[in-house]
Amino acid sequence: MKATCPFDPKHKKFVTVAHVAQDWVVDEHGEFIEVDAYFGGGETTHKPDPGNTWTCWECGSEAIVEE
Repeated sequence: MKATCPFDPKHKKFVTVAHVAQDWVVDEHGEFIEVDAYFGGGETTHKPDPGNTWTCWECGSEAIVEE
């Protein structure tokens, strides 16, 4: 997979979606208390997908993404 900025191919940073699961500290009813930093805070469950919208971080153009 490769993302390219249509405005300037020298732009190499993009914003897109990744899904992350967080470790929470909860009470006995499952109510949120805080994010548990002790265990590392969580894990990535889905990395960025080529079907997502990718936006050039430097100029805001919608990127072209090739699989």
